[in-house]
Amino acid sequence: MTVLSEYELQRLEKIKRNEKRLAELGLDKAKQDLKRSATAAKTPSRKRKKRAATATVTPQRSSRRLKRQPVLYEPLMDDEIIRKIDSPKSKKKKVARTTTSKFRCEIPMDLKSSPLSEKEKKLINEKMEEDFLGKFEDYLTEVDELSHQNRRNVIRQITKLHRGEGITYECKAYGWPDGCYFMEGKVIGPTDDILHLMEIAQTCEDDWGQDHGNGWLLRHPLKKLYMFQQYYLR
Repeated sequence: MTVLSEYELQRLEKIKRNEKRLAELGLDKAKQDLKRSATAAKTPSRKRKKRAATATVTPQRSSRRLKRQPVLYEPLMDDEIIRKIDSPKSKKKKVARTTTSKFRCEIPMDLKSSPLSEKEKKLINEKMEEDFLGKFEDYLTEVDELSHQNRRNVIRQITKLHRGEGITYECKAYGWPDGCYFMEGKVIGPTDDILHLMEIAQTCEDDWGQDHGNGWLLRHPLKKLYMFQQYYLR
């Protein structure tokens, strides 16, 4: 016979007292009914079906090179564009636009000045027919042909000189100081000493800053003006 400890004896005594009290209150039957309903509500446990283990088969890598099979290659969009660019049809030879001149005139390098005589000035004035800028534009279009952009630039610079506005070099990096103008306040035309003007233009660049526009600030416009002058003298 197992000997119960004092704690277990006290616990059993407490259970008996609680059951006796429940019986006096008529709650012992309700307790048993509650236990039966709880047991009936339980669903039978379902046995889990064991899933059949499936082995993942990794496809074997094979070399097309060893099998001597052609490599399948699907080009990307970028490759397609590159192929079109490299195709013979797309490779068009860029032909540089050549300008032709019907008048050739060498600018004397040993002369710094070549003023016209009164007779030469009179001859040019008669040929200008009071339309110097119009004649000059016709010359650049029909005689000494330039590209559209270069012709516009030369006409713009010579127009400024003919109106007495002068020319300054407007450039953030290499521009001339404020107030520095070439021939400001002087009207320049086809009867002027163009070689002397070219010498002054070079001095302006030496003092105020070199033209980084390949000579289209002053040198080329004045050169075209000199050739225009010589064309009408001949």
